[in-house]
This record gives sequence, C-alpha cells and structure tokens, in this order.
Amino acid sequence: MKKPFDPDKEILNYCEHICNAHIQVLRQNKDTKTWYWDYPKVAAICHDRGRNLKRASYSHHPVESEFHDVLKRELMKLGKIGKGCSKPGDRFVIGNCAEQHAANLYMKQYGENNLGNLYFTKAMRPRTKQERVYCDNCKDTFPNL
Repeated sequence: MKKPFDPDKEILNYCEHICNAHIQVLRQNKDTKTWYWDYPKVAAICHDRGRNLKRASYSHHPVESEFHDVLKRELMKLGKIGKGCSKPGDRFVIGNCAEQHAANLYMKQYGENNLGNLYFTKAMRPRTKQERVYCDNCKDTFPNL
C-alpha cells in the first residue's frame, strides 16, 4: 500500500512544477510574439481523507460543460459558472478557483460523488509560495474547508 503524502510538501512541489513549466514556456516563446502562459494566481491539491489519492490544479477560467455533475450542481447554487457570484462576501468568478478545478479532476478520475469526501491542501500562490485563504465560494461548496 502507498504511504500517505504530506500535503504541505505536495503543494510546494506542485508550485515548483508550475514555476518550472512557466520558465519552459517563456524559453520556447522568446523569439515569437505569440501569447504565452503566465503564473496562475492560486494552486491547490484535492485529496482523499487518507492522503493516498490526489489531483492538483490551478485557478483558471471555467468551462461549465467540463464540470462533474455533482460539483456543477453545487456551484450553480451560487450562480452561473463563469460569472460572478450573486451572494455577498469574499466571492470570485464561480468555477475559477484552483480548489474547484482540482476537485473536478479528482471527482472525474476517481468516480467520487460526495463533496464531503474531498479534502484540500492549503491554497498557495505558485510564484511567491504564499498561503491564500479559501474564498467564500469554495467554503460554501466544500464541507471540509
């Protein structure tokens, strides 16, 4: 059986991976005037309670049709995916958060249908490695935040 991973080390490793990927993209596009990828604002990892299964992602624009049905229903309670939230508080574009993308990948890969079974590493800004607080959208969506 696999040894459980350390969430704090795992998120730091993932942020380092994002930074290294960023450097590679810049190197590949240095002589062209094409658009190139920049650092995402936040990265997070979704995992199971035992810290054996995981999926990582970062904040980026959502596509409603790509979300797992259970997650999509919960996000739509906040408003339209890809638009701002109608509730007051610390709100961002619905479906944009790293936690939401990581949860979506996890739920699709591992067939998870219960949001209560999802756990997360701390949210982190990849470029600076600063911890970020979870937004109200994520707190309202995921019971374990």
